[in-house]
This record gives sequence, C-alpha cells and structure tokens, in this order.
Amino acid sequence: MTNINRQHGVAIIVALLVVSLATVLAVSLVKHLNYDIRRTENILRLDQAHLYNANAVEFSMLLIELDRKNNEYDGLDDIALFHEQASVFPVEGGMVSNKLTDLQSCFNLNNLSKTNTELAAYRAQYIRLLEALEVDNSVHVALTDSLIDWLDQDDFPEPRGAEFDYYIGLEKQPYRTANNLLVSPSELRLVKGYTPDIIKLIKDEVCVLPAVRTAININTASNKMLESIANLEERHSEQIIKRRDAGAESTEDDDPFTSLNIFREYVTGTLGVNNFSTNGLQTYSEYFLLQTNTQLGAGEMKLFSIIYRDQSSGKTELIRQTGGAL
Repeated sequence: MTNINRQHGVAIIVALLVVSLATVLAVSLVKHLNYDIRRTENILRLDQAHLYNANAVEFSMLLIELDRKNNEYDGLDDIALFHEQASVFPVEGGMVSNKLTDLQSCFNLNNLSKTNTELAAYRAQYIRLLEALEVDNSVHVALTDSLIDWLDQDDFPEPRGAEFDYYIGLEKQPYRTANNLLVSPSELRLVKGYTPDIIKLIKDEVCVLPAVRTAININTASNKMLESIANLEERHSEQIIKRRDAGAESTEDDDPFTSLNIFREYVTGTLGVNNFSTNGLQTYSEYFLLQTNTQLGAGEMKLFSIIYRDQSSGKTELIRQTGGAL
C-alpha cells in the first residue's frame, strides 16, 4: 500500500506541475496576444494619422492657392484666414490641428551664403537683427562670420568665424562643417557661438529656406524684423505696424501695403526716411511652414511641411517635409 500511495502522490505532483505549466503557458500566450493586438492598433493608428496629416497638407495647399486668386499681396489677415479655415478638424477618435507660418516674415539664414550676390547687404541686416533682438553686442560679428563659414564651400575662415580645423579639433564629438545650405534651424546648435540662450533669443525671427537671396514680406514681418531693414529705426517700425495692422487684436481693420511703391512713399514721405531702398523687400510670400498635429487616442503625430507658392501662377508645391520636429 505504501508504494501505491507513493505512486498516487507522485501522480498528483506531476498533474499539478502539468496544470501549472499549462497555466503559465496560457497566461504567456494571452499576454503576447494582447501585445500583438496593441501593436496592430498602434500601426493602424499610425497609418491613419499619416493619412490625416497628408489630407490636411493638401487642403492647406489648396487654400494657399485660392488666396493668390484674390490678390497679389499677402498680409496678416491672409494668415489669419488660413487659421480660421484650417485650424482644427475633429476626426473619429481625435483631432487634426494646423498652424501656418509665413516663412518670409523672418530672416532666411541661407541668405548668408557666399553664393548670394548681395551677401554684404544681408550680412549687415543680420547684424542689425541681432542687435534688435538684444543679443550681446560683443558676439554679433562672430556669430555672423561663423554662420557664413558654416555655409560656404571653402576652408578659409572669416575674421571671427570658424572652419573645418576648429570643429574637427573639438575634444568631444568632433565633426566637419556642412559647407552647404542649412536644411533646418536646428543646425544652428552645431555652429560656433550659437548657445541655447542665443538660439532662444533669435528662433522666432529666423528661418531656413531652400533658396538664397529671398526677400522679407513687409506686410507680415515683426517690428524687430522691420527694425533690421537698412535706415529704419524702432520708431519707424512701430509706425509701419500701426499703419499696416491698425488694431493688433483684430485683423478686420488691417491695411497691408499692396505694392513696394506705396511702401516706399510711406517710408520716405510720412516717416521722412532718406536714401531708403526696397531691395530685399516684397509685399507677398512664396514660402510657408505648415505644422500639422494629429491626435488619435493617446497617440500624437507631428508633421512639418514647407510649401512653395509660385507668385505668377499661384500653384503650390510641397518642397520639404519632416516628422516629429523641425
């Protein structure tokens, strides 16, 4: 009987072990199944977000094209119109939001390329912009020279700039100069002298366009940007904005300059500015930045699109697109 009892005991233990293993296996299978389901849901949401973002970009491009048919100049009221018609779209399980920025209301950093035949004028304007933004006077020239060196294709540094030998000699993570146009404003972090504090001061007034010698739209430029224009002072920029925008709280009373001739007459006549030139200025915009943000459940996807609009035909073209961050 003792052997039989022992056999029964062993059988029970084996049965318990089998049940335990089966339970662990079942729990593991359920857990992996849940992971697979969640992963599939995430993939589907990601694809859905891509489609929502793509549709938002196409719709915004259509709005930008339609705007050119109304007039041949662009003011803050036009940008506000885009926001009003394309700011938020409710979708199943979330929403899609847009933010449109006029990229010709800011200084194009690629204008400091040596391929720009008007480099001297843009260099002087950039230094005036740094001054208007209250960047330390002692670094204005160094920041400008370093950026010119970063963009040019030679290895001969500007008087206060930095070239290949400086960057390759860094103790931590040395690298080479780009020797090409910037693709993103975030590249400034690699350029000598551009500390986080300085980038924070200038980030709202500078941008990167895939072109050289682009002009500033005087109808959308900020007071700091207007102040950087040759022969204009802070008091002039304030008067221009007052004449152009009227009430800052509303776009209904905006009165943008419809031509450069009207702007020149206002600056020289009303403001009394002598020797004023409209070189590097215009009353319309060709480049726009569209930030699209899709939220589905707890997930979120950002898309940055640079849109070009031909001034003559009004046709738009998507020329650059990045996800996550600009």
